[in-house]
Amino acid sequence: MKILAFDTATMETTCALTEDGKVVAEASVNSRASHSEGLINMIQNMLCAAGWAMEDVDLIATGVGPGSFTGLRISVVLAKVFGRTLDIPVVGVSTLKALAREVATDGVVIPLFDARRERVYAAFFEKKGEGLVRLKKDDAYPVESIIKEAPEGAILIGDGLKKYRDAFSAREDFILYPDHLSRVSAAAIAFEGAQQFEEEGPSNPYALEPNYLRPTQAMREYRRKHGESLDARSDG
Repeated sequence: MKILAFDTATMETTCALTEDGKVVAEASVNSRASHSEGLINMIQNMLCAAGWAMEDVDLIATGVGPGSFTGLRISVVLAKVFGRTLDIPVVGVSTLKALAREVATDGVVIPLFDARRERVYAAFFEKKGEGLVRLKKDDAYPVESIIKEAPEGAILIGDGLKKYRDAFSAREDFILYPDHLSRVSAAAIAFEGAQQFEEEGPSNPYALEPNYLRPTQAMREYRRKHGESLDARSDG
């Protein structure tokens, strides 16, 4: 199976091509420049180098977050456009779960993205070999709650760890991944997407939405003006 995978949930734009469980090509760019322009160029260059056409792709896997509001929209919308116009199956993958796949050792893995205001987007997984069992859902958690609730010897990874490393270091039993190994890999998105596709089938390309977890600034302003709770979840 030939898979095109990408993710723009963080500051990095990452893209990969895999075939039958092997990485054909992969690239990542950490930039504040436009995710959309960078991603499209990466896809075009990668397909050309591999000698693939979009029509050769059997599955598109995209990270759906949580993460940057603007970034999430770009990757999900692009996946939906490809899926609808080219009739290619699409799967939406938790970016946190894909990041958890990057950990090489077994144990409880906690992937973390910065959610600002002393909070992190996080989830808990039990990793055994190539398998990941979800223990806690993707959500925005206070940093302090992660420190208190995480089991002994938990493995922490992600840019949320980078920002709050001093706080997490208070737990001497934590295993803290180095920053340069805490990046989301599009290949991991592809492998997770392949497994999800095999077990659950494709996502509905019309219903696929980013997992914002927290309301966008526009929604927060609307709720503030109308007296609604700012902690209410966004519809996405």
